[in-house]
Amino acid sequence: MNIKPRSFLWWIIFILLCIWQLPQFLVAIVMLPFLGHKVKVADRHFNFCFCAKRMSGGISLGPFAFVSEYSNTPEVIAHETDGHTVDSKLWGPLYLFVIGIPSILWAWLYDYKKHCYYDFYTEKRANRFAGLVVSDRCRLKFSDK
Repeated sequence: MNIKPRSFLWWIIFILLCIWQLPQFLVAIVMLPFLGHKVKVADRHFNFCFCAKRMSGGISLGPFAFVSEYSNTPEVIAHETDGHTVDSKLWGPLYLFVIGIPSILWAWLYDYKKHCYYDFYTEKRANRFAGLVVSDRCRLKFSDK
């Protein structure tokens, strides 16, 4: 189904998705003022990705994804907007508990000398949804498929 962006139907679907993803949507709204200057870098599948001045890494919250200036690559944007946001749509109000919080804890606690960041289940899921693979040097790249 091809829905014209910003049509009446698009807005209905977007509002319903925001309601379904309400906890993460509210966290994103609260975060907005603290991220500094933001530039929209992607707009697809009812999701918006912004490169934020005061951001480290990347995070997806409901229809919004935020990446840092150094993470502003096509692969990371796809990981966030085509990966984690799919989980947000699937899990709805449970997303923060099943995906979001474990992913944040993993990013905070993992030892990059022992593990590849993308080995964790939340990151593997996001990569699978986005059509990404991880190189032997723990770098994201688009699958050849």
